[in-house]
Amino acid sequence: MRRVGRRLAADRGSTTVEMVGYTALMFAALLVGVQAVVWGLGELACRYAASHALQVTRVQGGTVAAGEADAATVLAAVGGNLVSGPQITATRNATTATVTVSGYAVQVVPFLKIPVGSTASGPVESLG
Repeated sequence: MRRVGRRLAADRGSTTVEMVGYTALMFAALLVGVQAVVWGLGELACRYAASHALQVTRVQGGTVAAGEADAATVLAAVGGNLVSGPQITATRNATTATVTVSGYAVQVVPFLKIPVGSTASGPVESLG
């Protein structure tokens, strides 16, 4: 009987230590999950802003400046604070218009910068 008592006494407090480890692991998993959701929403916001700005850029009478301004407005309205450091470029020539929106997803996990962005391209409307 003494031998069993000594063996159990050596395990005292191990449950508390294990729970601390499991709690830290679950917290890390939660942070990674939230970071993945934030990245997805930032990517979706960039995609929507690029697509919307393309329509403004490619229409008859549309300009590169109007497309870039529209992308910034849409990204601010839809993405809010989901995209940090947004960069917007638009180009238009006689046949094609292209809008690129890029930036970084908001950081939930420290020291992790995940790029987000999208490019939309389409034909320019012409008379007739």
